[in-house]
Amino acid sequence: MPPTRKLAAILSADVAGYSRLMGDDERATFESVLGMRGRVKSLVERHAGRVVDATGDAVLAEFASAVEALNCACEVQRAQAAHNAELPEARRMLLRIGLNLGDVIESDGALYGDGVNIAARLQTAGEPGGVCISAAVHEQVNGKLALRFDAAGELRFKNIAQAVAAYHVREKSDTRAPARPAASSSSHLPQPLSSFVGRADDLAAVDRLLYAHRLVTLVGPGGIGKTRLALQAARQAATRFADGVWLVELAALADARLVAQVVASTLGIKPVAGASVTQTLASELRVRRLLLVMDNCEHLLQACAELTRTLLEAAPHLVVLASSREALRLGGEASYPVPALALPTETLALPIDGAPLPEAVQLFIDRASAARPDFAATAHNWPAVIAVCRRLDGIPLAIELAAARMRALSVENIAARLNDRFHLLTQGDRAALPRQQTLRALIDWSHDLLSERERMLLRRLAVFAGGWTLEAAEVVCVDGQLDRQEVADLIGCLVDRSMVEAESGGARYRLLQTVRQYAQDRLEKAGETRVMRDRHLAWTLALAEKARANLSGPQQATWLATLDAEGENFLAGHQWCDQAEGGAECGLRLMFSLKLYLFNRGLLGPLRRGVLDALARPGAEPRNIHRCRALQTAGQAGFLTGRFAEARSHLEEGLAIAQELDDTGRAASILQTLGLTCIACDDRPAAYRCLQRALDLAQARGDRRELAAALNALAQVHRLEGTFDRAEVLYREALQITRELGDHETTAVALLNLALVGVARGNPEAAVSLLIEAQEISDAIGSLLAGANVLAVGAGVAALHEDWPRSAWLLGAAQAQMRSSGQHPDPIDAVVLEPLAKRTREALVPAEFDAKEAMGRAASYAVAMEAARNWLVSR
Repeated sequence: MPPTRKLAAILSADVAGYSRLMGDDERATFESVLGMRGRVKSLVERHAGRVVDATGDAVLAEFASAVEALNCACEVQRAQAAHNAELPEARRMLLRIGLNLGDVIESDGALYGDGVNIAARLQTAGEPGGVCISAAVHEQVNGKLALRFDAAGELRFKNIAQAVAAYHVREKSDTRAPARPAASSSSHLPQPLSSFVGRADDLAAVDRLLYAHRLVTLVGPGGIGKTRLALQAARQAATRFADGVWLVELAALADARLVAQVVASTLGIKPVAGASVTQTLASELRVRRLLLVMDNCEHLLQACAELTRTLLEAAPHLVVLASSREALRLGGEASYPVPALALPTETLALPIDGAPLPEAVQLFIDRASAARPDFAATAHNWPAVIAVCRRLDGIPLAIELAAARMRALSVENIAARLNDRFHLLTQGDRAALPRQQTLRALIDWSHDLLSERERMLLRRLAVFAGGWTLEAAEVVCVDGQLDRQEVADLIGCLVDRSMVEAESGGARYRLLQTVRQYAQDRLEKAGETRVMRDRHLAWTLALAEKARANLSGPQQATWLATLDAEGENFLAGHQWCDQAEGGAECGLRLMFSLKLYLFNRGLLGPLRRGVLDALARPGAEPRNIHRCRALQTAGQAGFLTGRFAEARSHLEEGLAIAQELDDTGRAASILQTLGLTCIACDDRPAAYRCLQRALDLAQARGDRRELAAALNALAQVHRLEGTFDRAEVLYREALQITRELGDHETTAVALLNLALVGVARGNPEAAVSLLIEAQEISDAIGSLLAGANVLAVGAGVAALHEDWPRSAWLLGAAQAQMRSSGQHPDPIDAVVLEPLAKRTREALVPAEFDAKEAMGRAASYAVAMEAARNWLVSR
């Protein structure tokens, strides 16, 4: 059927705050929308209309008569209000309805043209629960219906050439004061001089809040982009406010007594004799429908809060969007923390074919291109672009200041100089306030608003790297000047003032790196750096030593998670050992205490480098227990990374010190790894002597944990010699002990070794259930080393099943995971697994083997483990 043009009354409706309702309760909202659609369809048909489209929360209908269309719209709102009365307030659904009378084009039942588009725009300009109509509709219905029509003014809509005169429809019984029209609802905002980049999710969130609340406050640290976000959100909401959207700039105002006067001057409201400025404002705004953007309230917080409360109470159609370092703390206020721009990962590749970029990168490239038109992101400068955005925390102002330096510096030079970012990031917009022209001045502004005790705590918190817990702050930052009881309240104040960020529901806190560097400078000027770094080192060491005692028992998973969060703090503590008094001993103790954690997480390279640094540090030479344990740690790390000669040297020196100290427990522990290392060095007689001596010492001491380790190590030799029955007996003895001790990691090792016995015997069925349990344990405790070995042994099982493609895939996955952790294949395991890997290569044509192996190498750890689990369970 060919398209036809006709005159029609178009009704466009949707649900205000639909996304919020879906986020709160998706199922209930879906059911409510279905009910709403049914009511609308029934009423449209009763008024001789036709539903053209009903998708999601939106309904589009047409009528031949504007009177019937408006009657229908009002009945829809009455029916929805009656339905809402039966629901809790949080679940009530408010509709926005727009009506227009205009030319439309109909084709295959669908409607097109400006007649439809204007109805949809009027819907967005409507009030939740209300109806907004065009002048064309008003002309047809005025005087024919018992309704009141409040002029909404000339509204301008995106992609609609002409302004649209609009009216809000009121019931005669509606006692609300008439809205006053405005010539141009968006004309009171300054026009942006640069593009607005990213923040689509933030804009949508703020828009939802502006629908649901009359006071919305954007909070965040200086430079995070609160003003730009507020202005952009206001522009998007402008059509909903007949009396316009107005910006009140408070940043330059120093006298709190003048806040009301600045608002009045902005709105063009003149003083009235006998009335205060606040009283005049309240009277004038009573009948206005406007959005007031109050920018930079933090230094005038009390005055802004008092004026806002007075105006909101007096003016029922007023909405306030504020920006501040902290919330105004008024009843009904919705506070929205403005996040930093989305950051790229360190390994993000240069996108091709117009793929979207993280917001921070988008902003840097946009502003750098403006500063130097010939700039473009290339494979050569891409790592530096990533580094700049990450090191500046995604803070928009910092990124813009860095991009401005592109006039004279390359992006590589900028990235290299960010250690002194407060000197580099100057030369901002000359027209901006002085505090917005440099990064230091901006943070100075926020810092000066803090109390003296808040400043003291802030600078002390700078010793933490990567965040902290409340308990940690209470240990490190408290002294004779600062009480433990104060810390929680002071941190809360710093969070409120956007100087500290709360993470994980308040379980942890952190400083943006820019704020941290500023606070470190303040700590240095206060002469407190050394004492605070010493206290921080003492805390990290105490935490590591407490954790180590719990990393081989039933609380292992909990403590591993605790240490995961403190990785950067441990690194900072290790580095301070170079300068701390007694730092050499602290460094040896710290690396020994972190050994089990770093083993579990597959961080063998950092462990080896860290313990070698600790052993080489001046003051670490005395042959005491601390050096002994560090040498053992270095030996274990060397063995696992395939540096067998290095490992043997460290282990033999550690054993000698243990014997000098007559520490038989430490000697037994060292002998286990030394025996396995001797096997790797092809010295089996020495290996037998070491392992038998380790077993004898463990039995004599009655140390069950060391006994299990010695049994496991001795069983390795029997498996290597092919005496599988004896190896299995020893492995099972070790397994029983580790289960009783609740030592999950060592249990997984024993299960893997038993599975290898089954593989060595050519009995894959015996290995499958053992591998499944080992994988469950590795997943539960996050052991990357155990997980990688599950993949390696799984490849052998697949080869025995002659599932050659699966075996090749698992080989690639195991190699990738071992490589990422620095782990070298165990030479004893290799005796069993390498022949099976060779059979797999021979069973497949080279191209197929290479393809499957490459697919396994490309899989992430999680994907590889999931694939292995699914395959094992299916056996």
